[in-house]
This record gives sequence, structure tokens and C-alpha cells, in this order.
Amino acid sequence: MAETHGKLKFILLFAAAVAAAAVCFIANLAFPQKYEKEIARASEAFGVEAPLIRAVILAESGYDESALSAAGASGLMQLMPGTRAMMSERTGIAADGSAESEIMLGTAYLSLMLETFDSEDDALAAYNAGPANVARWNENGEEPFGETREYVAKVKLYRRVYARIFAI
Repeated sequence: MAETHGKLKFILLFAAAVAAAAVCFIANLAFPQKYEKEIARASEAFGVEAPLIRAVILAESGYDESALSAAGASGLMQLMPGTRAMMSERTGIAADGSAESEIMLGTAYLSLMLETFDSEDDALAAYNAGPANVARWNENGEEPFGETREYVAKVKLYRRVYARIFAI
């Protein structure tokens, strides 16, 4: 009887370990942890939390360096060409298309939006839809685009996942 109990306990512990490993594997697929050094540098340089940077990258490009939107935004953080050029000029960071440059420039822009707007929600909305749209919505008491509301919610969810599950 004790031998059977011991075997059952072993089987249950083994099954739990396999399930935990599967959850970790799936979490790593759904929430990539690429570009750790680049994100850490950008976080330090611009005072933006790493989980928020990761969340924006995941929402914007799904970590695809070659992502290109219909509107013309490109790269990991989906910067428009004019925004990329503006942030390159402001920061002195070359817009060379590398992952590091894209993360630095995108984080610089995200930092600017966080400084410009009173709430993180407005800053994220501005990153997605442009600061002029958010200023107009706030001034006129309008609701953001549906896509922008969904984007803000998605980034906030992704940020929580990165901050809690991966403890980064």
C-alpha cells in the first residue's frame, strides 16, 4: 500500500512538473523575451520600464523586425518614418534599422509621449494614433478610435504579463 502511494505521489509530481514546463514553454512562445540587452539599455536611457517596452514591441510588431504596417510604420516598435527621423535628430541615435536603434528610438518616443500626456493611457494612445489625435480627443471630450482603445488595453495586459510572469 505504501509502495503504491509512493508511486502515485511520484506520478502526480512528475505530471505537475511536465504541466509547469508546458506552461513556461507556451508563455515564452506567446511573450517573447528577445532583445534583453537592447531593452535594458533603452529602459535605462529613457526611464521607461522594460515590461512596458516589451509590451509595446509585442503589440506593435510581434517582435518581427521586418514588420511594415499599411500606414507605413516599420520595425520592432512600428515607427513612422517622420517620427523615426525626429527621434534620431532629438537623441543623436542613428536610425540605421538595427534592432538596437529601433528599440532606442521607439523607447525615446514612448518616453516623450509619457512626458507629454498626463496619463499612461493617453501616452499609449498617442504612441498608437498620434499625439495630435489624443490632444483633440481630450479637448473635445471624444472617445479614441476603437482600434486605439483596444491597443491600449492590449499593451497594458502584455505589460502585466511581462512584469508578473517573467518578473522583469
